[in-house]
Amino acid sequence: MPEPKWYQEITPYQWRVLACACLGWALDIMDGYLYAIVLFPAMSDLLQTTGSAVIGWYGGIVLSIFMAGWALGGLVFGPIADRYGRAKTMAITILIYAGFTGLSGIAGSWQELAFYRFMTGLGIGGEWSAGAALIAESWPERSRAKAAGIMQSCGGIGFFFASLLYLVVGPYGWRWVFAFGILPAIVAFYIRRSLEEPKRWIQAKAERRPLSAIFKKPMRRDVLVGTGLAVIATFGYQGAIQWVPSWISAMLHAQGTKSVIPQVSLITTVLNFGGMIGCLIFPFVAERLGRKRALLGYFLGALIFVPTTFFLAETFFQALVVSPLMGFFAAGVFAGFAIYFPELFPTAIRATAQGFCYNFARIISAVAPIAVGAIVSAYGSFAPAIAIVSLVYLLALIVLIYARETKGQALPD
Repeated sequence: MPEPKWYQEITPYQWRVLACACLGWALDIMDGYLYAIVLFPAMSDLLQTTGSAVIGWYGGIVLSIFMAGWALGGLVFGPIADRYGRAKTMAITILIYAGFTGLSGIAGSWQELAFYRFMTGLGIGGEWSAGAALIAESWPERSRAKAAGIMQSCGGIGFFFASLLYLVVGPYGWRWVFAFGILPAIVAFYIRRSLEEPKRWIQAKAERRPLSAIFKKPMRRDVLVGTGLAVIATFGYQGAIQWVPSWISAMLHAQGTKSVIPQVSLITTVLNFGGMIGCLIFPFVAERLGRKRALLGYFLGALIFVPTTFFLAETFFQALVVSPLMGFFAAGVFAGFAIYFPELFPTAIRATAQGFCYNFARIISAVAPIAVGAIVSAYGSFAPAIAIVSLVYLLALIVLIYARETKGQALPD
């Protein structure tokens, strides 16, 4: 008898779990990326200047504060998800990031905007851990990687939502763009009413101190490797990809802030289309070659295409052509974490451990926007600063030496 396809024999409830996790993650990314899209006009308004040096510096500070909130959210809500449930935690975190995204639209200073973005990050950081654990524990072994890849690819849909929102609402001002970021709250209510906690989680007895448990042998090595990989991927992403809208805005600044909205929306669309394809392809590569080789291939691709894009692309058309390749690898590699991290840790501490790996990385990666902002402030240009910071992908080749392969292994209980 031929082996069933990965999508066969999946129950309607399992599809609903995937749909909720996908919506939560897509809208998570949408609200997170809105600031990157409106950074230039928002900071121009709040700082009363159009100078790239000043906007790059203060804009980088706000982005780093957002990253710190994202990191803290993962550390706080991972243990909460292990103790009180995946579905409950996912609904709460969506309410947090949606509410504070909406409040960002009333900011009267860059400091106030930084606070609202910190709180937005808090919710965003907690949502991923709960959603990834929910899928891993609800879907069957043979289909788990594909479902995780689909969830991660929906981050690209979030980028599309953000780009579309900016295209439609952007002409009315950056404040309205943030105001519409409150819409994901509707999804939170649907998740709370329609999802149950996984039986695997109910049967597991969570440890009283799961955060300390993840540093005990034999999990310590996996935590360090996972955190190292997440640090590199996130540092590269926040130090490069998040700055693409500002890079394009500065490149075309002579046309006027509002007149470049279509170009900024287009570049983010093709960039994140490449990222979506990268996420969807990753599970098939991981099933064929193994988790380690798949991660290695994606990190190598990011190392090649991200710095060269910013070094060599001097026109909007050139940036438009190479952006999908940059997104394929730099964004696609995150699908590997949604697949790989749940396979490393047992159920009782899964959300805590993978949340720590994925989000503690953002504490360190918070330096990336500040580093870019400082280099931009010193040299007055986005492209070389972003290209230099993106060389961090080299470090992944070292960390992967210590990673263990989990292909074909059952999800640990």
